[in-house]
Amino acid sequence: MKFIFWILIGILIYWYFTKKKNITEMVLDENCGKYINKNSAIKLEINGKEYYFCSEKCIQEFLKKNQ
Repeated sequence: MKFIFWILIGILIYWYFTKKKNITEMVLDENCGKYINKNSAIKLEINGKEYYFCSEKCIQEFLKKNQ
């Protein structure tokens, strides 16, 4: 019984530390100034520079401002 208890404790410790390392990178939407998850952001490259946006609407507004 003690063996099972220590196995469960080990699994919980492992789960806790592997979850902690899963940090999401945030990026700035250049148009609306909002920080968004890099994995869900819409990426656009202009003249070799990467820009990230939260929506198609922000992309269109950004392009209109910077023509």
